[in-house]
Amino acid sequence: MKNKFIYLIIVILAIISISCQKEEDIPPALTLDKEANMTIAELLSLYEINNSISYSQIPEGTVICGTVTSSDKEQNCYKYLTLQDETGAIMIVMKNTELFSKYPVGSKLFVECGNMVIGHKYRNKQLALLDDGAMVGIPKADEGLYLFTDGKAGPEPAPWVITSRNQIDSTYFNRLVRVEGVRMQNGGVDTYCPDTVTTYCSRYMMLEDSTYLTLRTSARATFAGELLPAGRCNLKGILVNSSSGPLLYLRSLEDVEVR
Repeated sequence: MKNKFIYLIIVILAIISISCQKEEDIPPALTLDKEANMTIAELLSLYEINNSISYSQIPEGTVICGTVTSSDKEQNCYKYLTLQDETGAIMIVMKNTELFSKYPVGSKLFVECGNMVIGHKYRNKQLALLDDGAMVGIPKADEGLYLFTDGKAGPEPAPWVITSRNQIDSTYFNRLVRVEGVRMQNGGVDTYCPDTVTTYCSRYMMLEDSTYLTLRTSARATFAGELLPAGRCNLKGILVNSSSGPLLYLRSLEDVEVR
């Protein structure tokens, strides 16, 4: 009887030890002991795009907060995060090539951006670090100095609906959008990006009012070799500005809805 009692005590202690070990293995959620003190729209207003590639400093202590809308899981939204709140959206330049697990779509993200700059590349506003006078992405090892999230995915923001190229203005850029009722040029024939391309491929879509918008796909995207949808469809993704006009980037083929 005594041996059974001792055995029972050993089992209980072992269970407690395993339970404590599991709790210790769970990394603590990243937190920031501040609140957002600037909206994304206010941040965007700090910088005006001109003909030269330049940047503006951000006031010390500035914190923004928003919802992550981009995903690099399929390698099309590459080395950046897009973050939006109810006022606007911004691109954050990164060096990490696997962001989707740490910053999933729908997760809440705080950005300590007082030591960062806001500028543009190809007329698309972005948030970045400054190194020797040039804008660069946040290194993976330094993400914890600037980005704070618990990594929990919530619902993604409702996309802004686009039915005409003419309705697009600067408020749409870096947002999650949904382009409705489009027809892809050479849909069902061409792929998103052929093997002969090593960078990015542009495909054109005609909207319901006969205006056109460009679909941009990276050669590294996992779905690059898939056929473009035939017939009318709805496309959801990140709308980015460029020197040649707006570009839509799909996050995955789940963003394609054939009608």
